[in-house]
Amino acid sequence: MAKAIGTVRSTDLNPKGQGVRCSSGGGMTFTRAKGLGASMVEDLDTAIANAKAIHRADRISAARERLAERAGIC
Repeated sequence: MAKAIGTVRSTDLNPKGQGVRCSSGGGMTFTRAKGLGASMVEDLDTAIANAKAIHRADRISAARERLAERAGIC
């Protein structure tokens, strides 16, 4: 893995909070995680199980819609 070049100082903070600018080194930009990936869920196993159930239900629903279209119901 490549090593980061430069340093981050307290004055490099973006006032909008979307990223931290690196003022010295290779001119890199560090972006903070926002939205869905910002923090780890408390119970990862349950979150994975819920996502699998939702994906399975979506696949079943899509398959039923395709069957209905072929039969000319929709």
